[in-house]
Amino acid sequence: MSLFEPADGILETHVTWEDIETDLQKKLGTKATFGDNKKATNISDLKGFMSRIALVEPDWQNVEEGKELPNKFALKVSFETEKSETRKVVFEISSQLALVAVSKIMNFEDGKGFSDEKMNKLSKLTRDCHNREVETYKILSKFNHPDVPYTKVYSLKSFEEENDLKGYMIIDFVSNVHHVPVFRTIPADELIPLVRGIATFSALAQSLSLTETSFVMGKDYLEILFKDFFNDTELNKKFEGLRKQFSEENQEKVGKVIDTFHHYKTLVPKYTNISDILGLKLVLNHGDLWQANVIHSMGEDGKLKLEAMIDWQGVSRIPPGLDLSRLLLMCLSGKDRRQKGNEIIKCYYETFTKVYGKELFSLQELQDSYKLYAPMTAMMLLPDINSFIESSGVSEEEKDEARKESKKNMVAMMEDILDIHEYNLNKYSDFMKV
Repeated sequence: MSLFEPADGILETHVTWEDIETDLQKKLGTKATFGDNKKATNISDLKGFMSRIALVEPDWQNVEEGKELPNKFALKVSFETEKSETRKVVFEISSQLALVAVSKIMNFEDGKGFSDEKMNKLSKLTRDCHNREVETYKILSKFNHPDVPYTKVYSLKSFEEENDLKGYMIIDFVSNVHHVPVFRTIPADELIPLVRGIATFSALAQSLSLTETSFVMGKDYLEILFKDFFNDTELNKKFEGLRKQFSEENQEKVGKVIDTFHHYKTLVPKYTNISDILGLKLVLNHGDLWQANVIHSMGEDGKLKLEAMIDWQGVSRIPPGLDLSRLLLMCLSGKDRRQKGNEIIKCYYETFTKVYGKELFSLQELQDSYKLYAPMTAMMLLPDINSFIESSGVSEEEKDEARKESKKNMVAMMEDILDIHEYNLNKYSDFMKV
């Protein structure tokens, strides 16, 4: 059996009802059982590409007198008590089934998704990602900082050996979620809490020893991504797909961007040593920070409220430009990025410096770090933005609106990448040499 093959457990994973029942009995101090009428509903909705998330409703039997047990919990397991106060928990199962689905959305291997052979090769990566997130949640719990919102942890189960098929997490579930699809942008002022949150986390993590953070991905982060997901064959297919998304009017621009992407692809090995070559400081990055890995609610004022940053599977020790590039390119509209992008970067700088207690890098160094990583982020994500629109469950009218808005933002992103590339060529001419 493997992590990508459907099994008889919850949501076709290898984790069974007995597994989580036994776990929660220990954690909640009860001998009550789930009952025959228990059920689980898939609520993954692209929240985590290496996990399955479900709403679980136990049918508690033989509950001890005076014992209050949750009657709903999510797989990301949601549950609530019978009191007026709602308590919800998420049960996240590490699985490659979600990765199979997203590989099709992102048109890997001609839209067929990753093959069984590829998924077998990625099994170690899946286990490593899950265990990395488990360790990160321990750190988040240790920090427990109000500006770094995370979901409360009830239980963590790492993969303990190579053939272990049962890795999961039981954490709080935010019930009043306002879903922001990856093809929708976030207003710049509403992105500030997220920027402040990741800057605070990165600054706090500077106090941890290398031993305490030995589980994070290293400087070869990009090499691993390009080797396992974005090899030359896949990138060329994505680039051709990008060409087809635009009319003749934008073909020259698209061609220049693709040429730029090819240039950066040859530089991937240099990025592994970018701190040694250019002196950029290393901090812990979330590594995969964008709409898909953030939970928001909607405030009474109609603005997004940050509830949690999730899916910490890609935590890496690299320059902070990686997280900033994902936030500015994927979360902001082209207009907001151009008008307020520098404010966002300044917010990160000021937050990090205040929390850390002194300056680790200058504002200029941070801006340059962003510009060096922006083309890499765009190369991996730009060609597939429309794929997320087409695979969404919104109406055709909403899709049509999203396509028009997305097209404007994609053009703006390409224009900005070309400008950034010129900046990088001028400032880092030796580093940029192929």
